[in-house]
Formats: sequence, structure tokens, C-alpha cells
Amino acid sequence: MQKVKLTNLKQMALTVAYVQEHGYGSREALRASYNEIASKRSEARMALRATEDKLKAVNEQIHYTGQYLSNKKVYGEMLKAKNKKKFRQEHSAEIALYEVAVKFLKAHHPDRKIPSMKSLQQEKDSLTICKTAQQETYQYFKDYVKELKTVCTNVDAILDQPQTRKPVRAQSHEIS
Repeated sequence: MQKVKLTNLKQMALTVAYVQEHGYGSREALRASYNEIASKRSEARMALRATEDKLKAVNEQIHYTGQYLSNKKVYGEMLKAKNKKKFRQEHSAEIALYEVAVKFLKAHHPDRKIPSMKSLQQEKDSLTICKTAQQETYQYFKDYVKELKTVCTNVDAILDQPQTRKPVRAQSHEIS
């Protein structure tokens, strides 16, 4: 019991020191700071998700552009072949991959201009750098929110805890 009280007192002292060090003059100021940081954490997470979605789309474009470019020659040979049916049968897998890639690229690039692999790779690289920075920002706010939540909980425990404990009297309800 004595060890628990000592640990609780140490935790209270650390909480009071944290509140003083960070200049929180009231419980409301602490809660306002917590709400502000929680909001920033939420915004950081949304920005990170948006970047991850863009990165996924760019990776998909890279995949289909590579598939298009690697099978373009075979498709061109089929168009020049005298016996197109036989050529198509012999190279059905490559032609099918080419056609799927063309369909995807046309759907995502209505202007029919396929981006170069170099530009897609540059976009992927910049998105990856952005994602890393956003992950760090999100992690910072996530840790900060956790820290402030702990402080808020500790302040509530300190301020709401009665200073002296009074024994609870059992009331007797005897019928006379």
C-alpha cells in the first residue's frame, strides 16, 4: 500500500511539473491544447491517406505502362503479320496483356497521351518522400496526443480526488 501511494505521488509530481513546464494555466487550457493537437493528428492522417492513395494510383500506372511498353512490339508484329489469327494464337498471352494495359491507360488518360515511365517514376519518388514526411508528422502528433491524454487523465485524477478520505458509514434501516 505504501509503495502504491509513493508511485502515485511521484506520478502526480511529474504531471504537475509537465503542466507548469508547458504553461497550462487551467484544466480548460490543457483540454483545448489536447483538442487542437488531436485535430492536427486527424488532418495529418487524412493527408497521409491521400498521398498513399496517389502513390497507389501511380504504382498502378507504372505497372500498366510497363506492361504496355513490354508487349507493344509483339502487338505491332501481329498487325504486320500475314496470318494474324495464327500469330495471335501463338502470342495470345502477350497480346492479352497489351490489350488490358491499353484499356487501362485509355480509361485513365482520355487525351490518349501515355505518361513516360521516367515521369511516372519521378512522381512516385516525390510521393514517397512526401509520404515519409507525412508519416513522421502523423507519428509526432499521435505521440503528442497520447502524452496529453495521459496528462489530462492525471490532472483529472489529481483534481477530482478528495484530499482526505472519509469512511463511508453504513446506514441501518431497521424497522422498529
